Amino acid sequence: MSDKPLQPIRRLPAARGLAWVSGSWGLVKRQPIRLLLISLFFQFFLGFSQAQLIGLLVILCLPVLSAGMLHAFFLVERGEKPMLAVLFLPFTAKKVIGQLLLLGGVVMVLGLLVISLVLAGQMADLDPEILSRVEQGDLEALQLIDPQVLQDTVLAMAIGAAVSGSINYFAVPLIWFRQQGMGTAIVMGLRALGRNWKPLLLIGLLLGALAVPMVLLFGSFYLSALNGEATSTLLAVLLLVLGPMFQLLLFGTQYLAFRDIFGLGEDGGEDDNKPVDQLVA
Repeated sequence: MSDKPLQPIRRLPAARGLAWVSGSWGLVKRQPIRLLLISLFFQFFLGFSQAQLIGLLVILCLPVLSAGMLHAFFLVERGEKPMLAVLFLPFTAKKVIGQLLLLGGVVMVLGLLVISLVLAGQMADLDPEILSRVEQGDLEALQLIDPQVLQDTVLAMAIGAAVSGSINYFAVPLIWFRQQGMGTAIVMGLRALGRNWKPLLLIGLLLGALAVPMVLLFGSFYLSALNGEATSTLLAVLLLVLGPMFQLLLFGTQYLAFRDIFGLGEDGGEDDNKPVDQLVA
């Protein structure tokens, strides 16, 4: 891991959050097709997170894949054209792959712990056959579950995602771009979140507002499938594109926030990035 001290964590005004969102869209527009393809493959691998043993492996590798997404934006900002292989680039980085996987393990354990605490044994009372049907994607089986249990499950997953996202947000780029150890990356990342809660809150509000139409579209698609009605092909294609595009906005704002708060390619940053650049070449 890098022995060089990190630059001081910058504290930025709330308005910077708007610049990150607009800047993220600007980066996406530079290479929309390439970034969309990378995002689609990222979504494809996320789809395996519902499969038992493979799902745990996917969750464990999420920080690694996230580092690949962030590096795609790093390349786009430099005027380069990211290839699909950039998504898997971190798997070849011997200096950081262990730290990223360790981060994935820590986040996975914390997420499962939070979900278990919130549900407090409610899942144990469910019929195993119903659970099995839900895991296999049987939408009708959801109607057999107590609505309160479903509500608590959604709440638990939301809290778990919030905890995991808070830990990963700056820890992943700190490990990838700055080659920091996992413990240091988590501590510094959480400190940066605290110091810059205003622009990050603005990001959340802006992206949340953008997500409302997507949620409504997905809800319409889900209810149609649940009721056995014919679903619009156009709506399905629209959701297929909007999901990855929204995901790109998320990663773009994450990259720009990290760059502005911690600095990138400044002073000692150039040396820290050399191993990564050599891998791209």
